[in-house]
Amino acid sequence: MADIVLSVASKATEYVVAPVCRQCGYVIYSNSYVGKLNKELVQLENERQRVQHSVDEARNNMKQIEADVEEWMKKVETVSNNARGLLDNDVRAKKTCFCGWLPNPKERYRLGREARRTAEDVQALLVRSRFERISYKNAPPWHIEGARNLISLDTVTGSRASIFQGIMKALDDEKLKVIGVYGPGGVGKTTLLEEVEKKLRKEGRPFHMIVKAKVSQTPDLKKIQEDIACALGLKLIDVPTEEGRRDLLFKRIQNDPSENILIILDDLWEKLDLKAVGIPDGDESRGCKLLLSSRFQDVLEQKMHADRTFRLEGLNNDEAFELVEKTICWPSGRRPSVVI
Repeated sequence: MADIVLSVASKATEYVVAPVCRQCGYVIYSNSYVGKLNKELVQLENERQRVQHSVDEARNNMKQIEADVEEWMKKVETVSNNARGLLDNDVRAKKTCFCGWLPNPKERYRLGREARRTAEDVQALLVRSRFERISYKNAPPWHIEGARNLISLDTVTGSRASIFQGIMKALDDEKLKVIGVYGPGGVGKTTLLEEVEKKLRKEGRPFHMIVKAKVSQTPDLKKIQEDIACALGLKLIDVPTEEGRRDLLFKRIQNDPSENILIILDDLWEKLDLKAVGIPDGDESRGCKLLLSSRFQDVLEQKMHADRTFRLEGLNNDEAFELVEKTICWPSGRRPSVVI
């Protein structure tokens, strides 16, 4: 019987006295909890700066940040703000009651409890701060991977075939950095560039990446930068200025000297300031080449300093019929006659 009484008394002490002592401890040891939180907050800030340095370095090298790292950084910011707010309120908890004889127990209790809980959150973040990997290099959406799933429309016919082959040969020439196609509006310059792009993607060489942007009669520099950045796998949403976007694009294009990049700029009407966009020019171009189209020969040769240009004329009747045949697949020998 005595053993049963002792057992019941022991359990009563465990379930009643222990919680009471813990609650009282929030008041009695509040200064200790606050001091511990302060020290661990300093450690967390040091870890945050260490991870941030790695993140900044990765982004400067055009790498993507791992999702768990970004999630950790966000949680660190939230917990750190809560901790700082708690420490700032420590002054209020030091106010006294009973004419200055005793600390305010209500405020000390609240401070001690919140400091202990926040310290536990800080400790959990410190444990997770040693990441196996901070970043990774993501293949941009226009990265060339060979001939898979690529279908050629085979619309290059007649005299255009020689121009097409000339462009392909010029692009393969390491000495030529800027190649241009010019001709009247509506003759198919954009279509020809699309065929060149398809051919290059099918072969998977000599360019590792192909990016393109439409310039038009009234160039929108921001839109051009965003089109190029998207193809390169860059995010410019957090870069508000043209200069910032320019510098980021320039750095990305020059990031890997062994990487060959083709930039297609369609429909130029006047000189485009390549450096303002963020495109390396001249000796800085390295493995970067330009394929341009314009209605005007002088824009390409005199203003954009094209190394080689090709004039594109409209299709003659035979070439037009040949293109139609390839497009809608008329049976051989059954081409309709046309009386003009």
